[in-house]
Amino acid sequence: MIGKLLSTGFSLATLPARLTFRSVRALAMTPAEVNRLLSEMRDASDQAVQEIQAMLASVDDEMGRKTAHLSNADKRLAAQLALQAAEQHLSMAAINVLRALWLTRHSTPALPPGRPDPHP
Repeated sequence: MIGKLLSTGFSLATLPARLTFRSVRALAMTPAEVNRLLSEMRDASDQAVQEIQAMLASVDDEMGRKTAHLSNADKRLAAQLALQAAEQHLSMAAINVLRALWLTRHSTPALPPGRPDPHP
């Protein structure tokens, strides 16, 4: 579930950039291509809305069943514990992303120095 949430969050976070790219690409399109692009964008938007609604309904259903027996005080305590756990997991995820980026940057071999052009 957390993976799905992060995936959806990432997808939503990158949506403006993807829409900008598609908008720029649309400037050089024929009317038929623009209509197809707009249809694809509507479909992608509808799909994102459906995924978010399904995820929220799933969380609501799961938590409703799991916490039905808890008092309000117990729910508040569980919420605090869940937030602490989420903070720790997100902190480690951020560190792991930074590690992966560092490893990626430092794992590619350096380009050999350029040779001077013998025919300037």
